[in-house]
Amino acid sequence: KFNAISLISLSFMMMNSRSVQAAEVDLQVSCDVSSEYNVSLNKQAFVFEGAQNSKPRVVLGGGKLFLNGKQAQLSAEDQILINNFEAEMRLLVPESQKVVIDAVNIAYDALSMASANLSSNPEKVLAKYQAERSATLKELQNSKTVFMFNDDAMEDIISPIVTKFVPSIAGNAVGFAFRAMFASEKKENAMEARMDAMENELDTQIETRAKALEPLAENMCKRIHKMDQIENSLTVRFPNGKPINFLDVKNSRDLTAQN
Repeated sequence: KFNAISLISLSFMMMNSRSVQAAEVDLQVSCDVSSEYNVSLNKQAFVFEGAQNSKPRVVLGGGKLFLNGKQAQLSAEDQILINNFEAEMRLLVPESQKVVIDAVNIAYDALSMASANLSSNPEKVLAKYQAERSATLKELQNSKTVFMFNDDAMEDIISPIVTKFVPSIAGNAVGFAFRAMFASEKKENAMEARMDAMENELDTQIETRAKALEPLAENMCKRIHKMDQIENSLTVRFPNGKPINFLDVKNSRDLTAQN
């Protein structure tokens, strides 16, 4: 069954205590597609390269197709298909970048909210996260990578962010637990109530913002499925006779992207 949006759990347990809640972010965009290629932009050309040179290098740009550095001779029908595939790629780039940036912002908001609520110095914590967020977003905006949204794409982006901050969140959690341990009953109850409120607010925010991403992500995934249908119609082949296969859609359907 094709799902434009599916969920992958990015969970980090802060402590097994009622005073310190588990923060969980559920977010992944999956187009039910896989690719053996890494895709990047080189000026106005798309470059498809297999991991560790496992696949022939393919370059697509200006309606021209290069296979391992040699321009392919295209039939009239293939020329139309290549033009259409390239046009869809150019529409995909800003769509995929927006989904990635929104997902990264959601992850940073969740992490910073959890960490700040556990910290005795929330202003310092928030400033640290904002600096890291700015650096990450700048790196993504300057990246030449085109995210094709296979099963690992979003996880590869978000997991390093979560992994980087788990130690600091755990440290803040320990500090929070000690403060609660030595606090008066009234203050301890207030601290627990604050964590309960944070967890509820976090769940609501994440769900709302992830839901807002669905139309764009669904349209993007339809576009990728359309691109798969285009490439499957190509008759041009690699020198060894194998077909060009940029994408593998698990459950292909007749989907047309909205432009």
